[in-house]
Amino acid sequence: MAQCAMIVGYLVPHRCPNKALATCIKCGRQFCDEHVSIVPEGLLCLACQRGAEQPVLVAQVAQDYTAEDMVLFSRASDWDSGEDAFADLS
Repeated sequence: MAQCAMIVGYLVPHRCPNKALATCIKCGRQFCDEHVSIVPEGLLCLACQRGAEQPVLVAQVAQDYTAEDMVLFSRASDWDSGEDAFADLS
């Protein structure tokens, strides 16, 4: 399954590294179990619960991110494969 769509991190925003397990009933994005809640209608992501247009966990900065920023965060997450790129620089 896909990676969680939530943007986390205050100083260095990046996509949540967890695997997505559920789809939000409002926005249709996929999220991990940490970023969705059960409501009577189904599963709702934390961003939609807060009324944010973008899937950003830190609500006060979410309004400042543009669509281009979201693409950049996504690309940066794709680059970070989980391997330490500097591990073998001896």
